[in-house]
Amino acid sequence: MPWLSNPHRDSREDIRATQQALVYAGHPRREAVAELDLHLHRVRVALASPRDTVLAGFLAGAAIAVALALVVVVTTLVIVVAIGPGVPVQTSGGVVVVRGAESPGAADRPATDPGDANRGPSLDMLVSAAAIEVLLGLAGAGLALVSRNRWRRAGALETFTDLDTQRSYLLQALAVWVPVGALMLLAVAVQGGEQVVGGAVIALAFVGVPLLAVLFDYVFPSLYKWFLPRVSRLDAAAFARPIIELESARRIKAERETFRRGAYHRAPDDRGAWADEVLARLDKSRTTRRRH
Repeated sequence: MPWLSNPHRDSREDIRATQQALVYAGHPRREAVAELDLHLHRVRVALASPRDTVLAGFLAGAAIAVALALVVVVTTLVIVVAIGPGVPVQTSGGVVVVRGAESPGAADRPATDPGDANRGPSLDMLVSAAAIEVLLGLAGAGLALVSRNRWRRAGALETFTDLDTQRSYLLQALAVWVPVGALMLLAVAVQGGEQVVGGAVIALAFVGVPLLAVLFDYVFPSLYKWFLPRVSRLDAAAFARPIIELESARRIKAERETFRRGAYHRAPDDRGAWADEVLARLDKSRTTRRRH
């Protein structure tokens, strides 16, 4: 499917030129490739519109929810198989409970409403799965907006070498998880039965939500990096190229003026001439923009 393949949003010519600029500035080629790939993602995150940011973040969060649901289903099946046949599995508020044999006197208890049996575990599980998917999708959308704000404030749209990576984004991420965690607790409290709601809420508040936040911290960035180019059509390389070329050319010029050596002019790969050409071209471009 085309959507699942690599969309190649960035211009290959701009990528090659930017990599060459980093090599001229003194970066080993392999390091230049890796650093540019990381920086282009930061530029794309900072450039993306709020709509694209929210959509890509929601999809990444929902994908994590689907993966967790599959893990729960597989684990439940393994438990059922290990315990043996004939042991019914029921749900209460989306929490899977494996029930043992009925106690003696269970037959004397009043029968439950047949409508509840028809509703059965499947409906509860579907409602719970949908709620979890929406909540984790909202968490992903919130974290995507946090990431966008983080790299915009760090200066990813103005510089390559002087990014100011502040830690305030951690508080913003916490501000995302507090309401999401509260909604999860509310959902369990509303759908859970009296027998499990207390323990489930406590376990979710002190173990489930913190572990989920840690899982997101490790998994979400990679998924978001995969989804964002498929949602946003921005060419990050075209945007970043003049910035990186300018900084690389200035660095070469500063080295030349500091050491006053003629090696730049005698070298087979004339960095000095390249730096002069880039500075002249960018200066001409800025002059043209001012006139218009």
